[in-house]
Amino acid sequence: MQTITLTNSIIMAFSGLGIFLFGIYYMEYALKEVAAGKLKRWLKNSTNTIGKSIFTGAFATALLQSSSVVTLLTLSFVSVSLISLKSGIGVIFGSNIGTTVTAWLVALLGFKLQIESFALPIAGFGGLGLIFLPKNSKYFFFAKFLIGFGFLFLGLDYMKTSIEVLGTSFDLQKYSAYPLYYFVLIGAVITAIIQSSSATTALVLSALSVSVLTFEGAAAMVIGANIGTTITALLGAIGGTVDKKRAAVAHFIFNILTAIIIFFLLFYLSSFILNTLHMKNHPVIALAMFHTIFNVLGVVLLAPFIPLLANFLNRVITFKKPVVTHYIHLVDTQVTESAFIAVKNEIESLFSKTLKYILLLANVKSNDLLLNEKETNNILEINTDIIDFDHMATYKNMKTIEGSIFEFINKINRQGLEQTQSQNIDKLYTTARECAYAAKIIKDIKNNLNEFSQSEEISVQKAYNRMRKHLINAIRALHLYMNHKIDRKEFEKKYTESLQENEQLLRQITFAYKTFSLNATVVTSLLNSNRSLFLALNSLYQASEVFDIQINSLNETDLK
Repeated sequence: MQTITLTNSIIMAFSGLGIFLFGIYYMEYALKEVAAGKLKRWLKNSTNTIGKSIFTGAFATALLQSSSVVTLLTLSFVSVSLISLKSGIGVIFGSNIGTTVTAWLVALLGFKLQIESFALPIAGFGGLGLIFLPKNSKYFFFAKFLIGFGFLFLGLDYMKTSIEVLGTSFDLQKYSAYPLYYFVLIGAVITAIIQSSSATTALVLSALSVSVLTFEGAAAMVIGANIGTTITALLGAIGGTVDKKRAAVAHFIFNILTAIIIFFLLFYLSSFILNTLHMKNHPVIALAMFHTIFNVLGVVLLAPFIPLLANFLNRVITFKKPVVTHYIHLVDTQVTESAFIAVKNEIESLFSKTLKYILLLANVKSNDLLLNEKETNNILEINTDIIDFDHMATYKNMKTIEGSIFEFINKINRQGLEQTQSQNIDKLYTTARECAYAAKIIKDIKNNLNEFSQSEEISVQKAYNRMRKHLINAIRALHLYMNHKIDRKEFEKKYTESLQENEQLLRQITFAYKTFSLNATVVTSLLNSNRSLFLALNSLYQASEVFDIQINSLNETDLK
């Protein structure tokens, strides 16, 4: 019978943890829907001094009930330079103070009131609100908040009850003799796994309330929770900018240093709270007090060193410029023969990137054409959705490659080239420039293409797909030529045929305007987009000359 009770209590403990985490998540979700925009503006405008940054971090975390969300939001702002590294560190410091509000909320309400008397009714009223209140109203979002609030305490009640049963099933007194750093480690591991220091703190408060943990052991686990919560920030910084990584490391350093300081002061703080403040008979409130003193003291001790910490991180974590080219960075421009081959290969690589990029801008998966070589109508049929990708970042990367090619070619030109060599190298750079120009033109009409794809006007949809058909056929011809599957004559024939689509589309748009009474603005947008498409493909045609430059013959004659 006891085995069944023990099994049920373990299941109840995990269920309670899940319900508690869901409650926190849903409260956070509701608040972000209502205040995310305002919160972002406020974070941006309230961090011009370190003091303001700390206050902002504390307030935002107390509001959202999640230091992880505020920390990740801060990392994002630092990464795009909306706030400085110093201000970002200040916000992160402040978030540690703000997260203590959860502990007070749990300690004062979760253990002073009969949870079941208010948790279910609150969640129930929230659920009724979701059904009957108008969506997108502030009351609808408040109903979501009530659901999260109710589930938070319902989960806490499950955890508290299950831990009480576990406490009677095991002789836990023997574990109290373990060194306190064991409890620090346990708190850190639990928080790193469940990604919520608030949930760990609630678990510890539950265990303390039924005397499963001593006060010192519970306090040590809270210290560990503060260490474990840094994992979220470190994970969020992976692949981010150098400033984002610096801010995440600052968070880790702050929490580690604070944990070390408070660990060595643990017995003095415990004595002060339990004896001086007379909280022996209120251990749960005492632990919430410890949590607050712990974080506030850490900020007070370390805040004066924020500028020094920022400067230290700037020196230690440096920016390593990524290599975006494939060939030209591997050769020396003084070895002219190798330099010519490298730059030609680099431009051919850029040409291939351009074709893929343009297809994605037109909401066509590039592999369908360039790898699988599917028929045009089939490609249009299976590519009906908008392809959402960071097209600005991709374009910026391509411009960086173009700039690297330009710099590389300038170095080659300083070697004192013969006239034929100089002409060929100029042709190579012209190709790179035409690729970038074609990419820019289609990038600029990306929003138009997306709007056409979502239009309810059948004539607009037809024009949109006609444009994409034109594009696919032209790029197919380029792809076949660059892979030596057709010769120049065959390529020009296919390319000319694809360009005839442009004139037919002009007539189709004009006919649709006269026949279907299309909005003049839409028609103008269609015509301009079609013109842009024509210019982009013309640039690609000019760029295709790179495949005609014979480097081998150049090596044999001009490089002697």
